[in-house]
Amino acid sequence: MKPPRSLVVLVAAGKLYSRPLRHRIGSHRVPSAGIRLGPVMAAEHRVALRSPRLSDASAWQTLRIRDQHLIEPFWVSSSKSWSRRHTEGAWIDELLHMRKEARAGRALPLVIEVEGRFAGQFNVEHIDCGAQSAEVGVWIDSTLAGQGIALAAANLLAQYVFDILGLRRVTAPVCVDNQPATRLVRQVGMQREGTMTSYLDVGGRRKDHDLWAITSTMWAAKSARDSNSTAS
Repeated sequence: MKPPRSLVVLVAAGKLYSRPLRHRIGSHRVPSAGIRLGPVMAAEHRVALRSPRLSDASAWQTLRIRDQHLIEPFWVSSSKSWSRRHTEGAWIDELLHMRKEARAGRALPLVIEVEGRFAGQFNVEHIDCGAQSAEVGVWIDSTLAGQGIALAAANLLAQYVFDILGLRRVTAPVCVDNQPATRLVRQVGMQREGTMTSYLDVGGRRKDHDLWAITSTMWAAKSARDSNSTAS
């Protein structure tokens, strides 16, 4: 099993024939593929979330290598070089792993799509159907940062996992040095529950991470406030 990853947000961050199995969260089922959420508008851009594809390999590789200096300080360390971790073959390996986790009901991998093009990833991992909980991680094309696109994607995801799938609690470990990610989780309505000392080895050394969380009750209250604000 792959290690947990810190939530990252950037600012200036063969064919598959497997039958889509599903696992339940309460009375709901976790889909393993074929998801599309949105689009919604953010900064005059159409933003959507969808399941990842093999054809995303080139765009994923290009963005990740270009934004290495922004992503790597908060990404799980590896003995491999950044370029070796971001070949098209590496994307295929990651996609196969994500599909396997999704079929087992443990993950919901998603791609951020802006105006129809690949712009990052928003993954739901460590899904516990019994506890109705999960963990999220995100990264986005740095040229699109600061425009509300990550927040729009986060709101799409929160609405889906809470209102449709029926999750009760979602967490995000955020490196204490990662101010863009901290701003995002605050905007989504997450609350900081504490600091986890030396939680993950990221960027070549172990770093403290804050644990942020939001519950379905908190999300419903935030949605109501946002609706009232829009109406007025």
